[in-house]
Amino acid sequence: MSIVDLLYPKHCPVCMDALPPGKTLICAPCRRKIAYTDGPVCYCCGRPLSDETQEYCRNCAKSRPSFIRNFTWAEYGSFYTRRMLSEVKYHGDRQLLDFPCQDFAEKIKKEVQHLGIEVLLPVPVYRKRLLLRGYNQAEEIANRLGKALSIPVDRAYLIRLSETKAQKMLGQEARALNLFRAFQVSGSPGKYRTVMLVDDIYTTGATLNACTAVLKRSGTEKIYTATLAIGH
Repeated sequence: MSIVDLLYPKHCPVCMDALPPGKTLICAPCRRKIAYTDGPVCYCCGRPLSDETQEYCRNCAKSRPSFIRNFTWAEYGSFYTRRMLSEVKYHGDRQLLDFPCQDFAEKIKKEVQHLGIEVLLPVPVYRKRLLLRGYNQAEEIANRLGKALSIPVDRAYLIRLSETKAQKMLGQEARALNLFRAFQVSGSPGKYRTVMLVDDIYTTGATLNACTAVLKRSGTEKIYTATLAIGH
């Protein structure tokens, strides 16, 4: 047992209790409390569906996202998932991502291996927010997934030029334009043909769509996405 384990024990991402020293990343009983997206899901965004005969959720059937497919780990509607991501985002407890990312990678590894993904691109945050928070949670997720999936992570290719206005005050078209202007590719356009964008939560998909549009304009041909959680 190291002094680090004694002074700074890891915590279970579900119940938040301290874990015993070692490689354990979650309490065994807590695995059953995770609201996985294992049932019927939308072929595009990965949102859980109530009807297994459906192919797409209502949103994707009405307006298909510009990326090919979103992979997701758990439902954001679960109290445990929301609390875990909140602790990571606002309280700096990044070790809580260790189990979710490892588990997520194991879940999607076989499918992802056949997609020819060259790189993982974390959705960037504006530099002012990055300085205030000290890290980008999407980058933290991408780093862990990249290691588990043996896919490199490029943290500098997609950048955020500005902080966006409050989306709730804007219409659908204004929201898209607001986000589209916020992102830019840095470096050689068309550097990657097939990529996977990584973010923490999928809500409307507007941010991922905006990043996808920028990447496509720069020559990227196939864009997949991965989010730890997705809302109904």
